[in-house]
Amino acid sequence: MLETPVSGVERQQAPSTVAATGLDLGLLADLALKALYFGGNIEQIEISHRLALSPNVTADVMEFLRRERLSEVTGGNGRSEGRLRYSLTSAGIERAVAALAISGYVGPAPVPLQEYIAQVRKQSIFHVDLARDDLEAGLEHLVLPRKTIDLIGQAMSSRRATLLYGASGNGKTSAAIGLGTTLPGHILIPQAVEVMREIIQLYDPSSHEIVEDDEPSEFASRAIYDRRWVVIKRPVVFAAGELAANHLELMLDKVHKTYEAPIQMKANGGMMIIDDFGRQRLDASYLLNRWVIPLERQIDYLSLHSGARFEVPFDAIPMFVSNLDPSTLADEAFLRRIRYKIEIPSPDRKLFLEILRRECEQQEVAYEEAAANYFIDNYFVGGKHEMRGCHPRDIVQAIADAARYRGADRALTSDTIDDAYEHYFV
Repeated sequence: MLETPVSGVERQQAPSTVAATGLDLGLLADLALKALYFGGNIEQIEISHRLALSPNVTADVMEFLRRERLSEVTGGNGRSEGRLRYSLTSAGIERAVAALAISGYVGPAPVPLQEYIAQVRKQSIFHVDLARDDLEAGLEHLVLPRKTIDLIGQAMSSRRATLLYGASGNGKTSAAIGLGTTLPGHILIPQAVEVMREIIQLYDPSSHEIVEDDEPSEFASRAIYDRRWVVIKRPVVFAAGELAANHLELMLDKVHKTYEAPIQMKANGGMMIIDDFGRQRLDASYLLNRWVIPLERQIDYLSLHSGARFEVPFDAIPMFVSNLDPSTLADEAFLRRIRYKIEIPSPDRKLFLEILRRECEQQEVAYEEAAANYFIDNYFVGGKHEMRGCHPRDIVQAIADAARYRGADRALTSDTIDDAYEHYFV
């Protein structure tokens, strides 16, 4: 049965039997053992909460552990089965330690891979209408030429791989992040995925923003929704210079024996921004070569440490951001995989003045047209410096900082510009 909460996302009711979870009883038993190993003497309803399982399923799992003499009831108020307290037997401790040696994952029960794939397909970013007005709203904090805005909007609407390039300081990263804020609606993702009895942690609080917290307060006696899934905003996963080859594959923590999903899997249903493209620890050709099939077919292949391979959707809008010349990033064959290559140009005089005016308004600095023209004529005309979109922001912020320190009025004047310039340009 499907339920539609306020978020507008259809959610399945919590499975009421072990079979309905799609998981093996042994896997659920190991998760319960690990929860007891770290939780100590805890109530059944707390185990249900930690595993994100319904009370009925948890009761079946705990009954199995009791039959196998791996856990025992140590108390309870007698008013409900959920209030029974459990602890591990000596045999249960041994089994928990053995389970941890195989997989250190402790937390909510996973969902089967096929259920995850079906949900990604159902809520695909390729099914979403990216409206022109919304996309332009995501760029309204920038001052860009009309042609550039149209090209970015067209690229984003295509949902194909896009490269934003150009000189640093002109708003490439800011544009990419702004576009990410325009992705409409919410999606469901599992906290973890089960593949061949291995558990891969997918939910990442640094990449995923939960918009609906339906975990029961005071551990409600009946779970309405399948709490193995969480409702999030469409993700915008960001990676910059720290991106390495292992971030593109399943990441196995060999000490704790846990798997973490790669960045492209975390980005499914949303957007993936690769900033400083070409300056990572892996070269651009390697990254593009790794994603040749995903970029063309929206399918990725991942491998477990055992060597077993499996297929997952590649359902994200890839956005590459670089201040390097595209021709230096990779050869023509690789660059073809990036459908759109859009230069974010340096501002001309008119756009520079508009950016300066906006920054003065935002920083509450009195704007003077004569001082603004003085700034351009004295520091940019004649090839002294190339105008960049970041210069107005940085200079105006420096003027505001100096005024705050000195207790002076905030104003854009030739004197305050000269003072800010002295410690800004090299």
